[in-house]
Amino acid sequence: MPVAPADFKAALGRFPAGVTVITMVGSEGDHGMTASAFCSLSLDPPLVLVCVKNGNTSHGLLQDASGFAVNLLAQDQMNLSNRFAGWGPQPEDRFGDQGDERGAVSGARFLPGAMASLDCTLYGTRDGGDHTIFIGQVEGVVLRGDDAELAPLLYFKGYKAVGEGL
Repeated sequence: MPVAPADFKAALGRFPAGVTVITMVGSEGDHGMTASAFCSLSLDPPLVLVCVKNGNTSHGLLQDASGFAVNLLAQDQMNLSNRFAGWGPQPEDRFGDQGDERGAVSGARFLPGAMASLDCTLYGTRDGGDHTIFIGQVEGVVLRGDDAELAPLLYFKGYKAVGEGL
């Protein structure tokens, strides 16, 4: 007998995850989405994956894109995470105050202040039930900040910072 969806969601909510914003360029310009279902996949070749719910806007744009960027958010970027998740007040232009740095290969936006940004080509997709697993080959990396200063934004029953009593 399969597990109840509410129990499954509650169990996974007990696993802390880093927060990313995935960006891509679509036919109508730049687009971004917040994702915590992200991880590394392979070192050789360098692959990452992100899971995106079937049928949403980001899903269609990622399917059509040749690549995307992954922006690993810092703990002071909670508002940016909310912005790209569609939570709370939304500016008319989600990217308006985010500079114009882009991945050399994907053309996708890099977000200033992110601890790192990965420039990816679309390596492939896999079925993941009600999600699609998008696999990206990392073609370039931008690292920001000093190792001693890095503090990731985490999601664990709400936003957390490292050392905040997970």
